[in-house]
Amino acid sequence: MTDKTDSRDQKTVLIVEDQALLRRTMRELLQDAFPDCNFLEAADGASALQACNAYRPILVLMDKCLPDADGIELTARLKILYPGIQVIVISYRSGKVYVQRAIAAGARAYLLKDNLATELIPAVAAAIGMPQATDTGTS
Repeated sequence: MTDKTDSRDQKTVLIVEDQALLRRTMRELLQDAFPDCNFLEAADGASALQACNAYRPILVLMDKCLPDADGIELTARLKILYPGIQVIVISYRSGKVYVQRAIAAGARAYLLKDNLATELIPAVAAAIGMPQATDTGTS
C-alpha cells in the first residue's frame, strides 16, 4: 500500500487494483482531475481493508478480481464495516450478472476497465460530490 500524507481537509480515495501500471495510471488521471483529493493505493484485499481502517476513504475504486479476494464480496464487507463508504467496482469482465452482483453488494457503480478513459473521472466526481478540475489545455 502506498499513500500520500493524510490530511483531514482532503477527501481520500482508495484505488484497489493488483496491476501496478493500471493502478498508477488511474491515480495519475485522478490526481490531475481532483488535485484536492488524497489518493491511496492497495494491490490486494488485505491491504485494502488495512487502508480503509486506517484512513477511512470516502470512495474505494475496487478491482473485481484481486489475488486474495473477490472485489464484489469485499465491497459487501466494506459496506457492512463502513456503511457510508462509496465503492465503484472496476473490471474487464462485462455482463449483467457482474453488475447486478456489484450493485447488490452496495457498489455505487460498475465500470469496465476498457471504458475507464471516458467513465472514470465522471463516476468519481459523482461519487465524491466534487467537480473535476477543468482542463487547462496544457500537458
